[in-house]
Amino acid sequence: MPWLWAVFTVMASGGQVLRNAMQKELTATLGTVGATHVRFLFGLPFAIIFLTLVLGATGLPVPELNSAMIAWTTAAALAQIAATALLLAAMQARSFVVTTAYAKTEPVQVAVFGLAFLGDKVTAGQSLAIVVATAGVLTMSWPKTDASEAFSWKPAALGIASGALFAIAAIGYRGGILALAAPNFVLGATTTLVLGLAIQTVVLTTYLALADRPVLVAIFRA
Repeated sequence: MPWLWAVFTVMASGGQVLRNAMQKELTATLGTVGATHVRFLFGLPFAIIFLTLVLGATGLPVPELNSAMIAWTTAAALAQIAATALLLAAMQARSFVVTTAYAKTEPVQVAVFGLAFLGDKVTAGQSLAIVVATAGVLTMSWPKTDASEAFSWKPAALGIASGALFAIAAIGYRGGILALAAPNFVLGATTTLVLGLAIQTVVLTTYLALADRPVLVAIFRA
């Protein structure tokens, strides 16, 4: 169905805003790395459940992983960890909506990185859509009373860098899905998601276990 992308995008966007807001609240008790880890640690079981449902509905086996798919997904997973950490750090310095405005330069950067890494060409219509969507987010998120509230070098740099890394993560996951070449696009995307979350969970759990074990304990308490 050609319109399914719009349904998935609206659902994902709503969930993403709610998730980011809840993660922001966790930074006060868990710190930036701890709040970042929550996204991956507790997302993994749901991704596995969804993959199981997809396998049951399609009757297909788990696609065979290959080195190209693993490389793309690993790069995406690590970029997403860094992007999330930068986003939460920026939110500590500026309001949620202002930080969102900076980070949502991501669509423009996705188009640039997609062309550079995957050869994805953007049509004139798609370029216009990207500009309109990005301008809309900036307009809605920008402070209406005091413009000086919006700009500060550190939050701006953190927010834009976060958007760049999220863009790289998006391109990496797309590269992983394409390299997997699964017979069903939902199966390919879900398999890539599970692998990405597993990598992120292992990396951050190991880091916290070695460098900051109290935060790892605090995550489960929270």
